Amino acid sequence: MYIMKNKLSMFLSFLLVMAFVSCENSDFRQLVNDEDILTIVDDEIISLKTQDEFDGDAEASYAMGHKMGFGADRGENGRFSDCASITVSSDDFPKEITIDYGEGCVGKHGDLKTGIIVISMSDTMLNAGAVHEVVFYDVMIGDKSIERTKTMTNMGLNADGNWVLEGASTSTVTYEDGSSSSRESTQSKEWLSGFGTEEREDNVILISGSGSLVNSEGLEFSRSITVPLLVDRSCRYIKSGTILLEKDGEETIIDFGDGECDQWATVTKDGETKEVDLSKKGRGKKGFRGGKKGRG
Repeated sequence: MYIMKNKLSMFLSFLLVMAFVSCENSDFRQLVNDEDILTIVDDEIISLKTQDEFDGDAEASYAMGHKMGFGADRGENGRFSDCASITVSSDDFPKEITIDYGEGCVGKHGDLKTGIIVISMSDTMLNAGAVHEVVFYDVMIGDKSIERTKTMTNMGLNADGNWVLEGASTSTVTYEDGSSSSRESTQSKEWLSGFGTEEREDNVILISGSGSLVNSEGLEFSRSITVPLLVDRSCRYIKSGTILLEKDGEETIIDFGDGECDQWATVTKDGETKEVDLSKKGRGKKGFRGGKKGRG
C-alpha cells in the first residue's frame, strides 16, 4: 500500500510540474503570438525609422536655411543626397525651404525616398524663439506612404547649455496592403552635439515626449518615452531609451539598449521579454527573435 501511495504521489507531482510548464509555455506563446502587440511594436519601429530618415534632412536645413544658394553643395559632408533638389524661397525671413526628392533618393536604411517636404521658418533655427513648420506632400519611403505635419519651436539653451526644440506632430503611415497607422505626439529634442552645423552625421539628440497612436489593426494606445531616446545620426539605430505603450491597463515596453550602435531592442510584456531585430524592413513576426542578443 505504501509503495502504491508513493507512486501515486510521484505521479501527481509529475502532473503538477507538467501543468506548470504548460502554463508557462502557454503564457510565453501568448506573448510571441499576440498579434496586437506584434503589430503595434512593428508599427512603432517603422514609424521611428521613417521619422529618423526625414528628420535628419530637416535638421540639416536649420543651419542652411539662413543662406541662399546652399543647394549647390547639398551632397557634401552628409547633408543631402545629390538627387535631392533644395530650394529656398527668399533671402529674408520668414522663408520656405523645399526638399524635393524627385524620382527618388536612397536613405541611410536603404529605402527609396520620394516626394516633397516644405519647411516654413519664421527665423533661423539658430535663434531662440524661432518656429518651423514641416509639411509632407506625396512623400513615400520604400512602399510606405507618409503623411506628416510638425511644428517645432526653439526654446533656447537649457541648464546644461544644450539647445532644446519643442513641438507637436501628427503623422500617418500607409502600407502597401492599404492598412495604416497614425499618431499624435508632443516632443522635446535636446541637442547634445551638432546643433547649428550643416552636417547631419554629427547630430546627437535626446528625444522625450508622449502621445497616442492607432495601429494598423485599428487599436488605440497611449505612448510615452519613459527614458529619453538617444539618437545619433551617425548610427542607423536608436542607441538607448525606452518607450511605454499602454492599452486597457496592459503595458508593453520597448527598450533600445545601453548606448551601443546595434540593431537590437527588446520588447517586454507581462514579465516576458523578446528581442526585436531593428534591421528587418518587413512587417510582422519575422522581426522577433528568441535567445540572447546576437551581437557580432
